[in-house]
Amino acid sequence: MAGHPREPARWAKIEEFARAKFPRPGMSLADWHVALAHAATADDVALESWIQAIEDLSRAGRYPSGSVVPTAARAFAAFQRGDYSAVTDLIAPMLPERERMGGSRAQVDLLEATLLRAYLCTGQVEEARQLLADRRPGPAGLPVAGLESCADKAR
Repeated sequence: MAGHPREPARWAKIEEFARAKFPRPGMSLADWHVALAHAATADDVALESWIQAIEDLSRAGRYPSGSVVPTAARAFAAFQRGDYSAVTDLIAPMLPERERMGGSRAQVDLLEATLLRAYLCTGQVEEARQLLADRRPGPAGLPVAGLESCADKAR
């Protein structure tokens, strides 16, 4: 999602594992990863079904993460399609709630890397610089293709 080549066969194996181990949504961290696998393999039918099931749980008051996971899932699918404007429209407004996904810094990093790459792909260099400036300090940078265009703020 950060603009580097991916291996479709490996993603297919991950999606197969996700289907077997997590047949229904209900835990945001696992749901986020299942949605990512569906998006990376461009399995739009499975992804939309997964999103709908999460939204049903959320409407019933049984999904504490609310719309964060479905929004991230839709953004990942948009990225897969090359619809970078949709990625920025989806992720940027929900970024303040990104911690609701659960998990470690890795999940937040992937969300931010996806948004950063989408900003670069749509020529929104100032927004990319601002995202880099606003990131909380951490041990690692974002391995995003094209980041050199923001190099003055990335260091």
